[in-house]
Amino acid sequence: MKLNTDVIYYHLLQKHHLEYKKALTPEEELGRPRYYDGSGNREGFLYLLSEPEEEPIDPGTYLCYKKPAMKDPDATTLFLLSSREDPREVYNELQNIYDYYDEWENSCLQIVEKYQDYRSLVRQTYQCFHLPVCLVDNQFSIVASEHEENSPFALFEDDGQINLDTVNDIISNPHMRNLETTRGIFDFDYDRNYKLYNFRSGGKYCGRLIMGIQDAGFADRDSLILAKLAEFIELLLHRFGSFQFTSSVQTYLHSFLVDSLAGKVPHSREINRLNQNTGWSEEHTYLMVYYLPEHRLKKELYPPYLISQVEERWRGTCAVENQGNVVMLLNLSMYGIDKLPDFYQSLAYLVRDGLMIAGCSRTFTGLRELNIYFKQAVYAIEFGKKKDSTRWYFRFNDYGLEYLLNYGTGIFKPEQVCHPALLQLRKHDQIKQTSYYLTLFTYFEQQFNMSQAANQLYIHRSTFINRMERIQELTRLNLDDYDTRLYLELSFRLLQEPEEEFTFQLYV
Repeated sequence: MKLNTDVIYYHLLQKHHLEYKKALTPEEELGRPRYYDGSGNREGFLYLLSEPEEEPIDPGTYLCYKKPAMKDPDATTLFLLSSREDPREVYNELQNIYDYYDEWENSCLQIVEKYQDYRSLVRQTYQCFHLPVCLVDNQFSIVASEHEENSPFALFEDDGQINLDTVNDIISNPHMRNLETTRGIFDFDYDRNYKLYNFRSGGKYCGRLIMGIQDAGFADRDSLILAKLAEFIELLLHRFGSFQFTSSVQTYLHSFLVDSLAGKVPHSREINRLNQNTGWSEEHTYLMVYYLPEHRLKKELYPPYLISQVEERWRGTCAVENQGNVVMLLNLSMYGIDKLPDFYQSLAYLVRDGLMIAGCSRTFTGLRELNIYFKQAVYAIEFGKKKDSTRWYFRFNDYGLEYLLNYGTGIFKPEQVCHPALLQLRKHDQIKQTSYYLTLFTYFEQQFNMSQAANQLYIHRSTFINRMERIQELTRLNLDDYDTRLYLELSFRLLQEPEEEFTFQLYV
């Protein structure tokens, strides 16, 4: 393995007294040292001058005791040894240095040839050089990392995932996208100085190798090690195709959701195939969530990272990128429908810490109209930002009246835009064979007169009052609120009068 002069100087300095005069011209990596014999081209190797030369030496790299005459000093690198140094000892030490790097290179090549993993390459490098190294994918998930405990480098803090605050700082940087397109080794200053190298797969940025610089004076030496390690990782990446080993289940879900958001209505056989491959079915209950950057801040989302975060955070989640933002489908039947309040609380923390906002659809059943419920999440943000601008997430259920007043039913079916309490009552009536929907409808029809409503239903007034109390327990409706009554009135008109199948007149 060839080495540059910074690497050679770093190692010689550990045991020997010497002065380093580096050429001004770009240097090339050097092969193993040779004794100077006065003939041939001097480029590509390190030469040991044991005795001063009478004639000026050619441009190249030399190890000597006294500064020689040079034909081109700007193109000549010198290692000037103290007179106390034994040249044979120094020469042998140089051979040992080259042997050490050759052993590291050969170990890494064996790892690549045996199809071992990225962690083995990073671990081998750390064991040889004790340089903090971290390999992350495009979702900021740590693929491999080696560093000392209690590392002072912020990019190495957390196990498995870079610290959320650090990620938010990086992705809010307006130059973030430029960093992804940078080629070769480059510097990145955050809490400390880092050397970075980007990886690409299929023409797209897919991950990054990060090295913490412990001594700025030897950054060039670290760059050589980082560049060589990047070569080995590139070989594994070419074989594996990715840093992420996504399950076939998640891949299937991603594809299905992307097609649905594009407006494709899935055929029954596609839904059956989805159920067979993932366990997600038409009978499950779902929630659609749409993530955007917080509207008062000049910030962009970083979809790959957010997608990985939400899919790890909540069981039964599938998330995809949509025009630079993120759409998430939550399977509440898998996550737990009874844990929906917990989900909203967790969502609030996520979007607040990530400086985002989110729109939530209604809960729904079925997989054929995912694009429609995505639109609910979009409208939730539209009206939420106007009415409740300080909130971090918005639910379509809270803005159904505003949507109706502005757009009517628009693109939605009546059941998708009416007051959710009426759907709840209809479902309860079907399951329990009650008449709560009809009771509330009659109450509105009789202009909120309980006695007339009871007469209309042929029941005693006290029975009617009991039903209304039960309706209140189920729905938490505030019938004294004007907007609630208006929304219910419009919803009754959309849903038409109750059909016979929803009425059970003998209920007491």
